[in-house]
Parts: sequence; structure tokens; C-alpha cells
Amino acid sequence: MADYAGAEAAILARLQAGWTTTRITYQNETPADPWPPVIAAPTPEDPDATILAPWVNLEIECFSAPIIGQGRPGNHVYRYDGLIEVHVFTPVGTGTALGKEYAVAIGEIFRRKKFYDQTPGCYVRTEDPYPAAGNSRSDDGNWFGTTMTCPFAYWHRG
Repeated sequence: MADYAGAEAAILARLQAGWTTTRITYQNETPADPWPPVIAAPTPEDPDATILAPWVNLEIECFSAPIIGQGRPGNHVYRYDGLIEVHVFTPVGTGTALGKEYAVAIGEIFRRKKFYDQTPGCYVRTEDPYPAAGNSRSDDGNWFGTTMTCPFAYWHRG
């Protein structure tokens, strides 16, 4: 039986299937090592040198879940309204272009899609994504963040 938790899992699965360019982190989960993510950048002086690598973090927020259609118990229509936010983190000092490029590409994974629709009357429908302006206010000062935001609704008949 479909439910809101399954809808969030479907959003995560969609991102995982469509985005393999960087590591993905999730709310309330400890990222796998190595953390922070790095890529090899050997030099003649230091063949083991690394530099910070971009990564993304998925957040899903639900703001309301009203009944929007009447019916018998077990046949009400609910609409869960929320936002998919994917925060793209690039190393400070590398400019804004890569973060915007990644945010736009991730947005296209979600643009006006319908999925998680195996149960009749239950599905996720997304709207138009947009990349927000970035900022360099990370906890440790090493990252510049650009956020892709995409409104969504999870429709549930139950």
C-alpha cells in the first residue's frame, strides 16, 4: 500500500538513479568515508595529494496534507504538498558555475514528472525546478552551496 514514507523513498530512488556525478548525502544519515569527499590530484611533490570534491545533499519537506476530496472512509483524497531540495556543495574558491550546472541538471531529473504510481489514486507529481542563488555559509567554511528546489505533491487516496 502506498503512503507518504514510500513517496519520499521514491524521490530518493529517482535522484539516485538519475544522478551519478557526485556523492549524495541524506537527512539524518552519516555519510560514508572518505568524508569529506575528495578526488585524487597528484603533483610531482605529492603523488598522494587530494582536493575536495563536489557533493549533493537531499532534503524533502512536507508542508501540509489536507483532505481535498470527500468520500467514504478509506476513499478520501489527500494532497501532501512539499519541496524537494537538493543542495549542491562545491569547494569555496571554485566559482559558481559548476554548482549552478549541477543544480540545473538535477532539476531536470524532477521536472514535471509523475512517479510512484503503482497504487491507483496514489502518486508523486513534481512541478518546475529552479536553482536558487548560492552562498558560502557552510559550517566549516570550505563549501559554497547552490540549491535546486522543486515543488511536489503526493496524491493519496485512502
